[in-house]
Amino acid sequence: MNTLTMPPRAWYRQPWPWLLMLMPALALFGGLATWWIAAATSDPLVVDDYYREGRAINRTLARDAAAQRLGLVATLSAGPDGSAVVELQARDSVELPAQLSLRLVHATRAELDRSITLAAVGRGRYVAAGQALPQAGRWHLIVEGPERQWRLTGVASGFATPQRLGAQP
Repeated sequence: MNTLTMPPRAWYRQPWPWLLMLMPALALFGGLATWWIAAATSDPLVVDDYYREGRAINRTLARDAAAQRLGLVATLSAGPDGSAVVELQARDSVELPAQLSLRLVHATRAELDRSITLAAVGRGRYVAAGQALPQAGRWHLIVEGPERQWRLTGVASGFATPQRLGAQP
């Protein structure tokens, strides 16, 4: 039989229509997947009230300056049981508080953030019994006094080694 006289195959038996329909189908699938991801997850890093947040930054900077004036320096480490231990140093004239607040803020996942209260067990030594430090991840560390008049900050990528917060006294 001559190929010129063969009847043409039906369109759906040809490879080219399917190849041409593949790209729009992939775009449709990608758009639906993107929409599902956007609808199923939230973005907790976006702030709704920028003006209020901007004013709060000035108060935060004042607390950092207050810690520097007091000569406060903290060293955060894990105790033998994995609990948080803070060694706080200050100028001789500064009276150290009876307890501290330690906030661990995860760099990207707000649901992992937590706050730990540390009790004084000796001059400048504070322990959070029964509250273990996380092992891995990037964390923003904030140590504050009970009235939140000052704060010390730092960044840690795990707690295998002691983390220093604040300037030198």
